Amino acid sequence: MSHLTPTRKFQRTTISESGTPAFRSGNAAFRDGGEFLLRYLSIIGLCFWMGGFTFYAGVVIHVGHRVFGSHREIGFLTREVTVWLNRTGVIVLLILLANHLFYSRTGSPWLKNIRLGTLLLMAAVQAALFLIHPRLDQILDFPGHAILNHSSFHSLHLLYINLSTLQWSAALVQLGAVLLEWRRSDQGRSLGGERTMMHQA
Repeated sequence: MSHLTPTRKFQRTTISESGTPAFRSGNAAFRDGGEFLLRYLSIIGLCFWMGGFTFYAGVVIHVGHRVFGSHREIGFLTREVTVWLNRTGVIVLLILLANHLFYSRTGSPWLKNIRLGTLLLMAAVQAALFLIHPRLDQILDFPGHAILNHSSFHSLHLLYINLSTLQWSAALVQLGAVLLEWRRSDQGRSLGGERTMMHQA
């Protein structure tokens, strides 16, 4: 005969065979759903933004040179592409900021500093890109597809490329820190669930 009290029996029946509670509060379920959505948007955003930048810089430009045979034509195409990359960057940075704030209270201090540092660097570079882009446009003759001042254009364009590469590098570090924080959070939650099971057993 079991010696468990009725309360004890109820505690045992609320734990499934997998070790997870059979019934969860609405707040916990809402939080888990929001956390999943935040992670999903962070990954999708970085894939679209920095993945798009990587593919364009590594593949599209080289293919365009072979097809069009003109650096000038590729330059005007790149101008249109970077407009959308910059707009996307603002949205993704806001998503990454939300992710950082979500994990800042309980997360690892050193991972928090890495996320914050790279996020601020990416945002500063993005602001600089927004300032440089119109100055590049002023040197271009769009109807004639011509460059009005080659020396000014090349110096600003080189600065733009270097800043974009710096932002890309910071995004890679940001992604690594985000993934490590998510892994740490999941491991801590799993250990917490195991302790709860042992306490209720």
